[in-house]
Amino acid sequence: MNTDHEVDVRSIQYLAISCFEAREELERVLSDPQFQCSERNKKFLRFVAEELFAGREGALKAYSIAVDVFGRPSSFDASTDPIVRIEATRLRSALSRYYELYGSSREVSIELPKGRYVPMFARQSRAEDDLGDRSGILHPLLGGTTPIKSNRPTAVARAVGILKEIRLPGAALLVVALFAGFNLLSSWNTMAISERPTVAVDLQLDGTNDHEATALRDLLMSALSDFSTLRLSAPDAYTSGTTDEASAASPRSRYRLVLKYSSDAVEKSVWWQVVDQQTGEALQSDNERVRVDAAASANPDERLVSRLASRIASLDGAINTLEANKDLEHPTLGNGCVLRASLALSMPTPKALEQARICLERTLAQRPYDADAHAMLASILLSIDQPDAATDLTAAAHEHAARAAALAPESSRSFTAKMMAEFRVGHVEAAISAGRRALMLNPYNATLAAAFARILYSTGERDEGVRLANDALKADGLPLPDAEWTLAFDAYRQGQLSAALVRLKREANGCYLTDLLLTATLGRLGREGDASAIISDIRKARPNFDQDFHSDMSRRHLDPQLTAELAQGLQLAGLRLQ
Repeated sequence: MNTDHEVDVRSIQYLAISCFEAREELERVLSDPQFQCSERNKKFLRFVAEELFAGREGALKAYSIAVDVFGRPSSFDASTDPIVRIEATRLRSALSRYYELYGSSREVSIELPKGRYVPMFARQSRAEDDLGDRSGILHPLLGGTTPIKSNRPTAVARAVGILKEIRLPGAALLVVALFAGFNLLSSWNTMAISERPTVAVDLQLDGTNDHEATALRDLLMSALSDFSTLRLSAPDAYTSGTTDEASAASPRSRYRLVLKYSSDAVEKSVWWQVVDQQTGEALQSDNERVRVDAAASANPDERLVSRLASRIASLDGAINTLEANKDLEHPTLGNGCVLRASLALSMPTPKALEQARICLERTLAQRPYDADAHAMLASILLSIDQPDAATDLTAAAHEHAARAAALAPESSRSFTAKMMAEFRVGHVEAAISAGRRALMLNPYNATLAAAFARILYSTGERDEGVRLANDALKADGLPLPDAEWTLAFDAYRQGQLSAALVRLKREANGCYLTDLLLTATLGRLGREGDASAIISDIRKARPNFDQDFHSDMSRRHLDPQLTAELAQGLQLAGLRLQ
């Protein structure tokens, strides 16, 4: 290691960080399971950090990273192979999101500045400091400190400081800060209203399979529109920038989706990339592939389009994740509220849900005919109002869902909210009808299909529920909690207890019904000791759950036969249900 360089780093006194502190933060981040980053990009981060610590930051170029991290040959040419630039964008986003979500209480943060491959280690400012500036950042190229403006909004940063003082747990602190910060210290009435992001689709043809590629592009355009989360420009219109919709869109919300299609006798694939139209920066890219399998129930084009549409246009897909990150920095009403509410539902702390509710209600006060806001508010209210302690919030959720469906009868999001609200109030037939309508409007939404599968299975439509859950998992290629729960319960019923445990491990969202099913499975396996530990945890929140079991299942509209089968396993686990 270059000793002189390390001495220079340690000599910085004002909010400086030593190599020891920087290494400590590096190891903390790389070992944290909440840092959502691929293994090769973790290797990327470690490599560039070690080069900085060794004083070799001046040699950090795309070539050295491509060869030493990504295994490219010595003939690598950055002008024809964008691997380093693309992966740097991913790593930069992963770091930014990690510190926004989980690093608010940390002393040190790591950033990868745009246009560079040298990381910056900064001591995060405290609440009482001037939160408009970020002094004391170790600037590796200059060997000193350079004041750099904060990327985080001042109000949010101050809210983080306030919330630290009341000692909220880390996860709660994060979500409360994100949703409460701007509410505490700024006026809702002055916030801008954001719209869905505008996306232009750019299919790049190479003279082979052009007809196939164009047909798949058109099918994908239809699938993207089914998600109702994006505004789509006409095919190949991205270069003109003269359409009314394009000119009306906020510059920060305009993207270009680049597609390259290839096909052979074995597989079909689409390489895709999301590009910022204003800067030309490649923000995210991937390659979706499906095998050409004659035995598959769905044709390969449908499977490929389903995966592509979900990866790009779902609420947790590539474009909406980018939009959500922007909105966390500069909060808005309208679509910004919808995206932040979706994030709150994925990390449902009471404060986060309440702030999402306020934001959506403020949106509706200004735009009472916003179907998306009505639908999302229905979901938020249902999440706040638990089934076994229902209040008038459930009735309000039912009204908002009905309003959303009336305002946007062609929106799957509206009918998904209606499905969940009808099911919660016990209108099972109406819930199933709404679910069928939602799935017809968007057959590509695997998360919707999984949620509908669970409702079908829970209410006695077991064969259809299992089929739909399996189809959802095949289409998405990723674990879907509702689908895993459905198939776990079916495996339990059929005596496939090991398979049920595997499914429950994938589902692992800690909800009441999941805990009961896991306890029943362990009971049938004769593992009373393991089951008793789960029972103890359940009793902490529900002291009388064994006495209330049957009424609880009735409130959750679980089919009586399923309730009886679940009760058998719970009794084998040592419970005496009444």
